[in-house]
Amino acid sequence: MHPLKFSVPLALLASSGCAHLDVELATFMTPDHGTRSAKLPAGYIVENYVLAQGTQSIGVTHARHPHSGTVVLFCGGDTFHRSIEGGAVLEALTLDADVVLFDYPGYGDTTGKPGTETILDTATAVYDHIFSRDAAAGKRRVVYGFSLGGMVAAHLVQDRRADGLVLEATPTTVADWARSRIPLALKPVVKARIEPQLSGIDSVAALEQFPGKVLLLASRADEIVPARLSFEMERRLKQAHRDVRLIEFPERRHGAIVGSPAYAATLRNFFERVRALP
Repeated sequence: MHPLKFSVPLALLASSGCAHLDVELATFMTPDHGTRSAKLPAGYIVENYVLAQGTQSIGVTHARHPHSGTVVLFCGGDTFHRSIEGGAVLEALTLDADVVLFDYPGYGDTTGKPGTETILDTATAVYDHIFSRDAAAGKRRVVYGFSLGGMVAAHLVQDRRADGLVLEATPTTVADWARSRIPLALKPVVKARIEPQLSGIDSVAALEQFPGKVLLLASRADEIVPARLSFEMERRLKQAHRDVRLIEFPERRHGAIVGSPAYAATLRNFFERVRALP
């Protein structure tokens, strides 16, 4: 729910008996921004379909351009739905690149129940499907993960080839993220209890042998995933001699980096670096 929008300053409300408070339907309900509403550059073709994978159905969107040189597989955050946020993601990432979106198990058009293994299996199935298509032949492969999706992306490229990896607001481990949510004053008395299937997830360990380029996006204003976790990831990946860069976006809250004026230029530069690989 969005905060109420006032038509006059609060001070005026207090001092005048004739002020107005505007309450509009848009205050409570905003339209979804699904893939079909996306406004993309000329030449893009957008396919929305359900991929049959054994007994599972997976909702997939593939936005492609005949002259692009890169395919970006996007792994969304924990609440990502193609039908709700998919259009915004397509508009942000169609920078001379094809973009692939998918729903996690139990979300949108994808069947099954969400879990560590089922989420990664779903991402792997989409990867294998997309890169078996003629439309992806000969194009560079980039996996992009946002928040929880960054951890999915990091583990995906352990087993599947990628030329580049983008991790936006991604925790190093679930344990690190959980500890970051505990206020400093309560750390001596509050301990994080991590579900066993989550305790072994380590984004950095998954990338210690990753041969491609890594781009980390972070903001000190992120209230969900502290920027210090991205700084720690950068430090550990450099220690492992990986090709990693971290770009910080000032005053951008969780999920708002995409709205920065520097975002598109940062991604274009990274895609160009990936396309320039021998």
